Amino acid sequence: MHSVSRTRRLVVIALLSAVAAVLMIFPTLPMFGGFMKLDFSVVIVLIGMLIMDLPSALVILVFRSVIKVLIMNSGVNDWIGMPMNIIAMALFITSIWLFTRKSPVLTLKNYIIGATFGTVSLTIVMAFLNYVYAIPLYQKFANFSLASVGLNLKQWIVEMVLPFNLIQGIVLSFVTALVIFPILNYIKQQKVQLK
Repeated sequence: MHSVSRTRRLVVIALLSAVAAVLMIFPTLPMFGGFMKLDFSVVIVLIGMLIMDLPSALVILVFRSVIKVLIMNSGVNDWIGMPMNIIAMALFITSIWLFTRKSPVLTLKNYIIGATFGTVSLTIVMAFLNYVYAIPLYQKFANFSLASVGLNLKQWIVEMVLPFNLIQGIVLSFVTALVIFPILNYIKQQKVQLK
């Protein structure tokens, strides 16, 4: 019985990773002149977290990134941007997990608190990573110049990175809530089957 449950879990992880990868490949809502795009793959990752657990969700997060790179490699942009995306989304997901894991039933209040902390976490970490990691590497390896968009590093962080990631966290939180709360009973049933 245990091996059947484990097999089911692996199948669910694989399926959710594939769906999330598809959503990553076709991002929507380009923002800030097309430099940054929202993708909704994290909604699928969060569903995986609710059905299974945080480690499984983090595996889905990594797998969806690997699948995306294998199918549609954007070269240096992916190699620089994907690790940042994984770190930021892992913080976002973990924050929601921390505030919802103790409650036997997912409540809107706990979800909102977790999503708020998640949004703040991903915004802070993306600002930091842009400052110390991404922009220096993009300028060195991707022929990207802040001067070409009329901004210095501080302006880029304050005017582009911070507002985009705040908006991203809010939108992802809202869309995820719209998806998961109507199907909570289904999520509970799946959780029981995968134990």
